[in-house]
Amino acid sequence: MAAPPLVVLAGLLVSALVIPWLIARQRRASLGQHVYEDAPKTHTTKQGTPTMGGIAFVAAAAVGFAMGGMRMESLPILALTIAAGAIGFTDDLLILRAQRALGLRARAKFALVAAVALGYVAWVYSSGLAGPAQTWFGTTLQLPLWLWWALSVLAIVGAANAVNLTDGLDGLAAGTTIPALIGVQLTARFSGITAGASVGDAVLGALLGFLWFNRHPARIFMGDTGSLALGALLAGLAIQSGALLLLPLFGAVFVLEALSVIAQVVSFKTTGKRIFKMSPLHHHFELSGWRETAVTSTFVVVAALGAAATWVTWWSSNARALRPL
Repeated sequence: MAAPPLVVLAGLLVSALVIPWLIARQRRASLGQHVYEDAPKTHTTKQGTPTMGGIAFVAAAAVGFAMGGMRMESLPILALTIAAGAIGFTDDLLILRAQRALGLRARAKFALVAAVALGYVAWVYSSGLAGPAQTWFGTTLQLPLWLWWALSVLAIVGAANAVNLTDGLDGLAAGTTIPALIGVQLTARFSGITAGASVGDAVLGALLGFLWFNRHPARIFMGDTGSLALGALLAGLAIQSGALLLLPLFGAVFVLEALSVIAQVVSFKTTGKRIFKMSPLHHHFELSGWRETAVTSTFVVVAALGAAATWVTWWSSNARALRPL
């Protein structure tokens, strides 16, 4: 089993090889991102930008699995990442072929992710790789089995869709995923759980490499291939490390983005009024006059501070709990 820094480096190298190839291939074929008609007007310049950069994350996950010794307890994480990425890939491919911003129907995408989530949760539970015992601040909580099942499926579906919603500005989804992924990985390792760790390490490296090409002005987007894979990976790692309850704290920005959409829809349907100028939340700040880079950097800083605060608080409380009197 390779050391974590080597696995991270391998993931970065995967990005360095795959991303330029994807950019060149799509440019030769005159293919690229199709911007939604109701997107902010400043996004028209993004039309035609190569997409599907998330292929690098899926490839890196496979490399990480191999470098981790191809351990069977890591196989569910790899399968979950590939399956979610495949759903996103189908959506991206339909958009590219149709040359319009309409891929899989929202209900179909939701149902497919939910089916994958159910299969994954059943797999890890029946294999004894995950269960209702969840780490918390200084203690372990034993959830009712039905609640653990419900929260686990919800975590995968919710995280996949939340990262997808966050993927709307250059560097935003990748930049906010990195601290959340680091937080989950550290929690798992401190708890002595290494299942899927190499997969997470490799994807972390791939994210760092991807950001080089995705920073403003982005030369490529991750697409649904990347956002669905990343969200599912984050949730899967949290489930197998017993950190399911910590996931919303590590990924607080994703929670805020998703809640902004829900609040906007509920408000408009019930009162006819919008709470935000546009949802998800990052578009509200754009339309309020913020530069795209300012929105992205602010959200990434908030994500990093939130994940760091969650990790330090969890680590210190659990360290005190383990310290002999």
